[in-house]
Amino acid sequence: MKQKLFILGLLLSLTQHLFAQKPTDNFAGSYKTDDDGALIVISKTSNGFLGIDPAKRVVLKDIKFVDGQWKGLVYNPKKDLTAECELYLVGNKLKIVAHKGILTKTVYWEKL
Repeated sequence: MKQKLFILGLLLSLTQHLFAQKPTDNFAGSYKTDDDGALIVISKTSNGFLGIDPAKRVVLKDIKFVDGQWKGLVYNPKKDLTAECELYLVGNKLKIVAHKGILTKTVYWEKL
């Protein structure tokens, strides 16, 4: 039993390390959204990262590395809704976890 718990703990710590965020993460590039396939261009600015959609609307802003996480704001133009978010690089995808009140939504954008 102790051996199984040790192995489980080891696997969990390795998994955490694989998905750990780093201040050197680079989100810059073009991404396709998972809901409607819109193209979002993310650029590095002096303050962090900024994402713009084809209609020139800012959909990601104030993306900065704070307390060991990439945090900022995400805007959904279809619902005219802005929410706080965290960003994670997962392979060739950008995982965005948005929080509005007690609600949470996770979306993935594929890097082109």
